[in-house]
Amino acid sequence: MAKATIVKEFTFDAAHRLEGYQGLCQNLHGHTYKLQVGIYGPVKNEAGAADDGMVWDFVKLKQAIKEKIIDKLDHQYINELVSFRPTSENIALWMMKTLLAANIPVKFIRLYETPTSYVEIHEGDIGE
Repeated sequence: MAKATIVKEFTFDAAHRLEGYQGLCQNLHGHTYKLQVGIYGPVKNEAGAADDGMVWDFVKLKQAIKEKIIDKLDHQYINELVSFRPTSENIALWMMKTLLAANIPVKFIRLYETPTSYVEIHEGDIGE
């Protein structure tokens, strides 16, 4: 059975600060984050079987990401929501772990903090 990766993209606005950081990010500031979530799996119905021909329904994927990630972070002060230093790397790791815990077959998370800077986490990259 053939496999494919589908990707859904989201944006959200949130603020954070990096306490103890020696630079501008030590100050309270915000970003319009761009999030790309890649889901990997078999293409059902590639040869005409009774399945739907999808890896994952984009509508269901959008609902899941919105519920698990976007609704929690959008227009929030991230420092008040998490117990870790809210770097882009740590936020992306949290996203990956959250989605995998919800049994969503995430292949990668790509989180843009600015239009030219992003972090990418693959499902095999997370440790215990």
